[in-house]
Amino acid sequence: MNILYVVKTFSVIEPMGLLQLSAIAKTRGHNGFLASIDDSNLEEEIVRNKIDMVAYSFMSTEVKPFLELSKRLRQSFPKIIIVAGGPHPTYYPNIIDDWPIDALVVGEGDLVFNELIENLLAGKDTSHISGVHTKQFKNKPGNLVDDLDTLPFSDRELVRDLAPFKYVRMKSFFATRGCPFNCAYCFNSAYNLMYKGKGKILRRRSVESLVSEIEAVKKNYHTDFIRFGDDTFVMKHDEWVDEFAEKYSARVGLPFYFLINPNLVTEDLVGVLKKAGCHSVMMGIETGNERLRKKILDRYVSNDTMLNAFRVFRDFDIKVFSNTMLGLPDSGLKEDLESLEFTLECKPCYSGFTVFTPFPGTKLHQFSRDHGYLRNDDPSVDFFPVSMQQSSVLAHVTEQQKRMHHNILALAPVANFLPILKNFIVKHLIYWPPNRVFDFSGFIVRNYLNMKIWPFGKSPRTFFIILKKVIRIDRQNFIEKRRKKELRAAGKEVVTAS
Repeated sequence: MNILYVVKTFSVIEPMGLLQLSAIAKTRGHNGFLASIDDSNLEEEIVRNKIDMVAYSFMSTEVKPFLELSKRLRQSFPKIIIVAGGPHPTYYPNIIDDWPIDALVVGEGDLVFNELIENLLAGKDTSHISGVHTKQFKNKPGNLVDDLDTLPFSDRELVRDLAPFKYVRMKSFFATRGCPFNCAYCFNSAYNLMYKGKGKILRRRSVESLVSEIEAVKKNYHTDFIRFGDDTFVMKHDEWVDEFAEKYSARVGLPFYFLINPNLVTEDLVGVLKKAGCHSVMMGIETGNERLRKKILDRYVSNDTMLNAFRVFRDFDIKVFSNTMLGLPDSGLKEDLESLEFTLECKPCYSGFTVFTPFPGTKLHQFSRDHGYLRNDDPSVDFFPVSMQQSSVLAHVTEQQKRMHHNILALAPVANFLPILKNFIVKHLIYWPPNRVFDFSGFIVRNYLNMKIWPFGKSPRTFFIILKKVIRIDRQNFIEKRRKKELRAAGKEVVTAS
């Protein structure tokens, strides 16, 4: 069987979920191809590679293009099999009733993927397969993958000859699955509930499995930086960490990046990871207001703990990329300004900001609906912006706040990078009307700092390929913002079918 895996767009980060599924399908002799809506002519790909099945993975921010693609492919290829998975199908599986697709998979699909695609192609019954939804039946998820070492290594051949992946010397890996935290804005809280009683939520590969995969990738692909994409790469300084530090530094020896919760940061842990090669981390601030962080976000981290965690990483010369959300439920301009000030006080290398989006399946999605912050009472027509750099979709957020959000997204990294400008930006510029000078300044600083967080080698060709991609994404965000503004000015509701 020839399978075409489809994502919305290509970035410098490989689509790891699809690479894993492709590796699983290859164990049964199925061929995989990868394409994106933005970067490929999918109809040509289907004809050229004699595709039997198309498999999607997409988020709620990508609903509209995947719905349009489904309609297009069904019209052009009536008999082709279309299967969907990923975050949005997992939390809005009812799309199977209205979309022209054959099946979707809720949650982890590793254990059922081969059986599903082979039965669909052969016209056999699929009603017994866990986690599968069709127009005829809806099955609950089965058990989680218990032993991650039993899964094949990700299929890197899927991206070997595709731009920008073939030029990017940063490779991504996962050491774990699952997250023990239940933050209200994150899908993991709903995911944990979905899989309650179906296996261990937090699972970890053996160090030998992880390091062996990285060794193989380093040998066969140009690699000079490693990105670990785990929600929880480490939980504490334990034997696994010591074994990882020893084997990774001896056999891989490349700088790496990972995500960490501030509550887990200790000098002992950070010191070991620094010796192993840790160059940078991502650590979420989310909000500078402790009440919001604890009562609304269910994120139990004090400001003092947060400040200390940033200090520890600075002491070990590890660069921190932070994220802070604006426009949270039960908050206003006062809390947004607190978040801006506190983020600058933390002194990250790269102070990233996003606008809160109530993703389906999260506690805050239901909270926003219950409190009237979402404009429509029907969750099937909630509007999801094309990125978290868009204007807030919450009804209580004022137009003044939205303008300030726009300026904070652009100028907060500048204020953090150039402290001499901090007071002028925080006390004056963020109140000005948004303009292209602010946007351009933010664009330059953000991308410069991003290269400090992920300092993989870039030839001039690689740099311009990535720059072109970033410019296109920023341009799409700008167009979408303008479209929404025009629709609001015309008194029209901005929604999209899900």
